Amino acid sequence: MLTRNQSLKILLVEDDLADATLIEDLLGSFSDSLFRLQTVKCLEIGLACLEAENFDAVLLDLSVADSLGGSEALAILKARSPTVPVVVLTDINDENTALSVLRSGAQDCLVKGRFHRTLLVRAIHYAIERQRIEEQLRQQALRERLLGQMIEHIRSSIDATSILQNTVAEVRQFLKTDRVLVYRCQDWASPLDGEQQKGAIVAGDGLPDGYIENQNINAALAVSCFFLVESQSVQAIADISAAPLADSCKELLVDCEIAAVLSVPIWQSGDWETANQRLEETVWESEKIEDTAENYILLPAVGKPQVQSSSAPDAAGKNGNILWGMLTAYNCSGVREWQEWEIDFLQHLANQVAIAIEQSQLYRQLAIANQKLQQLATTDGLTGIANRRQFDRVLMLEWRRLAREEMPLSLIMFDIDFFKLYNDFYGHLGGDDCLRQVAGAIASCAKRAGDLPARYGGEEFAVVLPNTSAAGANVVARKICDTIADLKLPHARSSIGPYVTLSCGIATVIPAAEASPDTLISSADSALYQAKSAGKNRICHASSQSESCPLTALGL
Repeated sequence: MLTRNQSLKILLVEDDLADATLIEDLLGSFSDSLFRLQTVKCLEIGLACLEAENFDAVLLDLSVADSLGGSEALAILKARSPTVPVVVLTDINDENTALSVLRSGAQDCLVKGRFHRTLLVRAIHYAIERQRIEEQLRQQALRERLLGQMIEHIRSSIDATSILQNTVAEVRQFLKTDRVLVYRCQDWASPLDGEQQKGAIVAGDGLPDGYIENQNINAALAVSCFFLVESQSVQAIADISAAPLADSCKELLVDCEIAAVLSVPIWQSGDWETANQRLEETVWESEKIEDTAENYILLPAVGKPQVQSSSAPDAAGKNGNILWGMLTAYNCSGVREWQEWEIDFLQHLANQVAIAIEQSQLYRQLAIANQKLQQLATTDGLTGIANRRQFDRVLMLEWRRLAREEMPLSLIMFDIDFFKLYNDFYGHLGGDDCLRQVAGAIASCAKRAGDLPARYGGEEFAVVLPNTSAAGANVVARKICDTIADLKLPHARSSIGPYVTLSCGIATVIPAAEASPDTLISSADSALYQAKSAGKNRICHASSQSESCPLTALGL
C-alpha cells in the first residue's frame, strides 16, 4: 500500500461543475496536501493531459459530455494509458454497470452522492495498488514469456557465435539499455609469453565503431571480471560517479561513456582434467579452422588456479566452477537503478548461455572425434596415405562416375622389389621407414584433386587416376619411379642395384556400369606380376608389352 504522506497527482475528468467542486473539496480538505488534483471537462482534453504528464490515477465521470461517451470512453482511456489506474464515477446505482466498467479495465466504481471522503481516498489508494500489482504480474508474465523464447533460441542452436549475438541483441531490446555485450574474460591462471592472457568481446549490440578495439573498454571489462571473480556475485552499479570504486576504475568507465553497469558471470565447469583434455582437442582442431573468433569463444578456460596475487584472483567459483566470461549491460545516457528482476533475468540468461557454450564445446569435440575416427578409418596408420578400405570406396565411386561420363580410369599397382630381404637385413623399423618414404614419394607425384595414392597391403601400393589415359598413367608411374630413384634408399640385398626400386603394373579402361572395378584391379595386378616376373624395376601395361623393359634401360 501507498503511505499516507505520499502526494498523489490525480486527473479528474468531470463536466458537471457541482460534482467537480465536491471532489475538489473532498480531496483538498487534507491539511498535509496528499492530493494534487487537476480537473478537465472532457475526455479528449484528459487524454492530452495523460500524454503530456504522469498521473497516479484518473477519476472518470462515466457520463462525461464527450463525443465518445459511456463505457467506450473508458475503453479508449485504457487503450491510450493502460497502466494508469481508473476509478469510475457514475450516477447509475446498478450492479451490472459496475461489473461492466470493471471488466473494461476500471479499478473501482463509485456512485455519486453515495461516497464520503474516506471511501474516495481508500478507493484511489486501492486502485493504485491493484493497478501496480496487475502491472507487475503482467510484466512478470511478459518477462517469463520472452525469457522462455530466448532460452528456446539458445537451446535450439549449437553455434556459440550465433547464440551469443542473438542473446545480446534480445537483451538490449528487452531491457531498453544502450549497450549489451558478452566478454570472454582472460584466463587468470595461465600466463602467455610472460603476460596474462587478454580477454575479448565476443558478441555485442549497440557498440559504436572501434569499441571492441578500444583499450580502455577492454581494461574496464577486465576490471569487471576481476570484481566478479572476487565477489562471486553480480556487479550492479546504478551510478558510476557515486560507486565505491577506485578513481582509476571510475575514469576508465567514464572515458567509455558508461554511467551505469550490470554484469553477471558466465560460469563453466571446473573439472580441471576434462578442461585440459578439451584444450588439447580444441587446439588440435583450431589449426584447421580459420574462424579464430569462434575458436576463442569455444576455447575452454583451463589451468587449475594457483595461489594468486591481488592482481590475479582465483578464477574458480564456490563450486569449483571457472569464470568463462560475463554478460554485461551498460547505460550510457544516465543513472539507472537496476531492478531485482533485471538482475534475475540476466542471471537466468547467463546460466543458459553457459550451458549452450558447454554444449557447443561438446559438439565441437564430438566433431573432432568423428573426424579423427574418419581419419583412422580411411588412412593407413603407418604411411599416412589412404588405406585399403578407402581405396576400395574411392575406386567404386570413380568407377560409377566415369561409367556415366564414359571417361577413362587408370590404376597403377606398385610393389617394392625384394622387400622381404630388405626387412630381413634392416629390421622391421627400417622396413617401416622405407614404406613411409615410398608412400610419401608416391603421394607427392599424384597431385590432382581426384588422384588417390593408397597402401594396398604390405609393401604394395596403388594409385587411382580418374580421367587419365594409359599414356597419362605411364607418365605418373615414371615420375614416381624417378622420385624413388632420387631418394637413393639403400638396399644392400637387392640383386638389381644398391637402391630401392619399384615394379609397376598399369591398367586403363573406360568403366562399364554393368562391370565391376575388380576387373581393373585384376588387370593392373596381372601387369604388376608380369613386371616382377620379367626382372622387376620396370613398368608393364595390361594392354601392351611395349613397356616391359628395365627402367634403367630407359634412363630411369
